[in-house]
Amino acid sequence: YVSNPLLIEIEPDNQVAVILGQSQTILCKAAVPIHFCRFVIPGEPTLVLRENLPSDNVINYYGTGFANGQCGIKISSIQDKHDGEVTCYLTPETGQTESSNKVRLIVAKPPSYPVLRLDRNNGVYKAGGKMEISCMAYEGRPPANVSLYLDNEQIGYDERPMILGRTVDVANPSMLNASRSVTPEDNGKTLRCVASHIALEAPIETSKQIEVYFKPQPQQPIERFGFSIGRRGEINVTVHANPKPDFIWNVGDLKIPASKYDSNNRLQTSSPFDLGRGYWSVVLTIDSVQKSDFENVYTLEAINVEGKQIYKIRLSSSSEPPAGVDMDAGSIIGIVLGVLVLTLAVFLVIFARITGRWCFTARRRSDEEAAGGAGAGSEAHITPGSDEDDEQDQHIITLLFMFHACQIPDEMIQIMKIINLDDGVMAPASETTTAAETPTSGTHEGGIVYAELDLAQQQQNTARRLTDEKTEYAEIVYSKTDGSHPTPDK
Repeated sequence: YVSNPLLIEIEPDNQVAVILGQSQTILCKAAVPIHFCRFVIPGEPTLVLRENLPSDNVINYYGTGFANGQCGIKISSIQDKHDGEVTCYLTPETGQTESSNKVRLIVAKPPSYPVLRLDRNNGVYKAGGKMEISCMAYEGRPPANVSLYLDNEQIGYDERPMILGRTVDVANPSMLNASRSVTPEDNGKTLRCVASHIALEAPIETSKQIEVYFKPQPQQPIERFGFSIGRRGEINVTVHANPKPDFIWNVGDLKIPASKYDSNNRLQTSSPFDLGRGYWSVVLTIDSVQKSDFENVYTLEAINVEGKQIYKIRLSSSSEPPAGVDMDAGSIIGIVLGVLVLTLAVFLVIFARITGRWCFTARRRSDEEAAGGAGAGSEAHITPGSDEDDEQDQHIITLLFMFHACQIPDEMIQIMKIINLDDGVMAPASETTTAAETPTSGTHEGGIVYAELDLAQQQQNTARRLTDEKTEYAEIVYSKTDGSHPTPDK
């Protein structure tokens, strides 16, 4: 009979990296109680562990007890000799066969300073050329992570996992290769090979500045402002080129090399001033600006081994205009669309007003009624009250006209009752209007009048046009009789 081997769990699992001098625990666990435990640790003799044994202050028992199936170690101070595989062996109480598990203990060792290698150009390139770089870090345990930067721009990164059982060998370093096309803007930038590691407090790096050769870069025509007749003037131009170009100023028919005067000592050119990274500043000084200077044509020639460029300059007595606001295509399109929408809205309003459409229908009707008397779309105004009430009623009629003119469906209006307790009644009427009056007694001089609007055409299913409506005005005048309520005279 052969029993199944006991399954042993180990924490941490697989591998763990530690720093020299720090403490580390390793715990092995079984699902049943155990009665025997031993550990094999690199650089140490085989350890047989038991609970409650006196501590030797280097490697001690760690766990909650054999009865819980646990046996582990605590190394108080990691040493370089402890690098390697740590194995635990456990024997259950009811068996005689050991079961084991292991973990790779990696004692971290910092790498040496990284090595930066460039192609055969040794850091000197031409614009548009290809730059090939290698970044290597030796002797790191585990292998260091290396990165490549051009100034602060990352151009390569390598993050490899730790390799179980890997030997530390200078022939097997951390390495990263990268390539990149260079531009004039890369001139003077710094290549950086950076290594980071668990055993380092901060990354370490090796760097080298690169140089890019390129011809003088083109510019838009240059305009200089603020020149005054009779005063000293300076024309300053900045040129981007590498290596340093030769400069020649052309003023009309005159040619003046850098750091020279004209024949009259009125014009003087400066020596090129190095602004760094291939930028050069040159100045043409006019001793006393004359009117003819604004008519002259100024050009500046810049020539180096990579090529030639001519810059055109114009002088102005005006003050320099403020910097404009740059707008992208999206902003311009948005503004144009907004103007078009606004123009369309204005056109529609004018069109509706002229033709009497939509909400301007009421205005057109009122104009027709003013010209031809009561007609289509008129309202009946029953006025037993005072002039003040008439004015209030007229406001209500105006609102009704607006609602009606804006084509509110007739189905939304079934019956309208307007009761006025101050002797004033207003009721809009359509083709058929029925007024029912009920005299009542009260303290007021007049009675209470009910005006009811009966839209006879609501029972029809077919649509009707507003211009087909026929509404007539009706006026009810009240007269008093002795001892009786007021009665209307029609």
